Amino acid sequence: MSSTAAASSYWRVAGMSYLKYSNLCADMVRSVLKEPAKKAAQSREAIYYRSAVWKDGAPEKQVITDITGGTSGKLS
Repeated sequence: MSSTAAASSYWRVAGMSYLKYSNLCADMVRSVLKEPAKKAAQSREAIYYRSAVWKDGAPEKQVITDITGGTSGKLS
C-alpha cells in the first residue's frame, strides 16, 4: 500500500469527505499560528458569495452572504 493510500484512509474511516478533512486541518493550522501570521490568515479566511432568486428570466432580489466562521480547530 502506498503512503498516499494509507493517509487517505484516515479521513475515510472517520466518515469525512476530503474537503471537510482539509478544511479542518487548515483551521487547526490557522489556530496555532502566532499573532502576525494569524491576523493575515484570518483576513484570507473571509468568504463572500452572492445569490439571487430568479423569476421570469430576471433576478428578483440579490443576497450577499458572509461566511467567516471557521471551525477554529474544533472537531465537532
